[in-house]
This record gives sequence, structure tokens and C-alpha cells, in this order.
Amino acid sequence: MYQITKSRLLITIAVLAMLSVSHSAIAETPASKSTESILLMIGKEQDLAGCKLLGSVTGASQDSDNDLTYPERLIIARDNLRAETAKLGGNAVHVIRSNTTRFEIQGVDKKIVFLGNAYRCE
Repeated sequence: MYQITKSRLLITIAVLAMLSVSHSAIAETPASKSTESILLMIGKEQDLAGCKLLGSVTGASQDSDNDLTYPERLIIARDNLRAETAKLGGNAVHVIRSNTTRFEIQGVDKKIVFLGNAYRCE
């Protein structure tokens, strides 16, 4: 009988520990993330009927990101572009220019830059 009680106690403690850990992780998630996704449009011809131009936006990786891999720098630049679009109240961004290349040349800046126009589309 003592073994069953001890097992139940251990299970109860384990469950409570997991709940408290998951609760603290949920509480620490940043509230600044927008719940609305930002559409990323690439290419010259886009159907922008029903969209209002909000302004130009730029998203770039930072100089401190140079030690990261190409995909990581690309994601940082893309996320920064979406964040700038969200600041203007947009839900879509049309990329009009970028310096993305898969080849790294020694001595050349590794910074990835996206230039685009932010839109609010219905």
C-alpha cells in the first residue's frame, strides 16, 4: 500500500511541475507579435486591386548577423520587412528589390536587404 501512495505522490508532483513549467513559458511569450499574418509578394506583376499603398518598407539583416548561415540571415531580413509593414498597418508587402544571392564573396557585405511597398488589402 505504501508503494501505491508513493507512486501517486510522484505522479502528482510530476504533473504539477509540468503544468507550472508550461504556464511560465506561456506567460513569457512576447505580446508584440501580430496575430495577423503579412503576405509577402515577390515578382513584378501582382494583383493589387483592392489594396491601398501605405508606403515603402525595408527589411534587413544586421551586421551582427554575419556569423549566421544564409537561411538564418534571410529569415531575419524577411521578418524585419514584415515587422515594418505591420508598423504601417499593412497586411501585405510587395518586394520590389533585394540583394539576395546564395554565393558569399569574401570581403563583400553579407547583409541581406529587402525593399518593398507595404499595402493594406481587403
